[in-house]
Amino acid sequence: MNKLSTLSEILQASGSDLRVYEMGRQIHHISNQDFYQMEVAKQPYPAPIQQHARFAVCFWQKQQSTTPYIWFLQLPVNEQGFINLAARDQFIQLVIEALGQELNLKPSEEQQQALANNQYIYKPIEEKLAFFNALYKRDTQLAPSEHYLAVRRYLQNDGEWENWQNLALQGIADLVARLDRDDNSKLLSQAFPHLPLEVANKTLELLEHAKLDQQLSHVIASLHQQQLLSNEELASLYLRALAGASVKPLTHQAIKQQLANANSIHSFIAVAGRLWQSLSDPHLLKYFLETIADQNDPELFQQIFADLVFIPSLRSFVLAQLRDPNNSEALQLSIAQLIKLYQSPKHH
Repeated sequence: MNKLSTLSEILQASGSDLRVYEMGRQIHHISNQDFYQMEVAKQPYPAPIQQHARFAVCFWQKQQSTTPYIWFLQLPVNEQGFINLAARDQFIQLVIEALGQELNLKPSEEQQQALANNQYIYKPIEEKLAFFNALYKRDTQLAPSEHYLAVRRYLQNDGEWENWQNLALQGIADLVARLDRDDNSKLLSQAFPHLPLEVANKTLELLEHAKLDQQLSHVIASLHQQQLLSNEELASLYLRALAGASVKPLTHQAIKQQLANANSIHSFIAVAGRLWQSLSDPHLLKYFLETIADQNDPELFQQIFADLVFIPSLRSFVLAQLRDPNNSEALQLSIAQLIKLYQSPKHH
């Protein structure tokens, strides 16, 4: 029998069904075939976060349709976005040591503990966990949590906006994961301008992972414009929520407006962290890098550059900007400082 060298193969051999979600910058389901190709480093992880690929690996025995086991897995990637195979092998070794070659899928507390305490298993932040739960339930035809209906009632209950204290984050996540059902997108579009700050902010953090239809895209873009006049940090939350907007020109416009007023790190992190796909437009990428260079903060420039250059779809665009003769003086200086930093002994 061939040695099993990937998680996909091990789980398949143990008679498990498998569902995988990307858990990095945005949360969405990925096919088992794509996961396998990433596992064997034939396909890069599309959007590394802090130079890691992050997944939710859900598996269960076919004959028992019970709740799945879920591993929140993070593996380091190289500069091209390919998973580090030595790290993958080390994790597989830990799995086999904890659960045995046959992969005991009813592990004892002790076995589970042994597997949970390693550098490859991590705990997602609360918002991401809530959205993942909501998305998994939607995708596997399970009912949303008991908090879902309370959130829908709240959004329908015109005028009672201050009575939000009993709403659960999971209920908001369930609604955002189901924007295309039960008229939820329309409901949210009509309610959003009235939402108290606490509810609006949590909803925005969940919308970062969702697809927004035309109506909701326009509502969020309009509220983004209003916030820009008074609160850059809050505006950046609205901007991040436009990552899944169906009206791409709206997103581009919002990015340019945010950058034109950018004085804080929140604006740059919003664009690099959630709207990186828009930066494959070379003009927008140049404007973005020029704006960061204007902040005269070499460390910030270096952090954002390192973040973007690890994203496979952006890598060639970002590297091309380094050699562009039309760069402003500020950008030339930032690039010179960056090159000097990478040539220093600690980077060798």
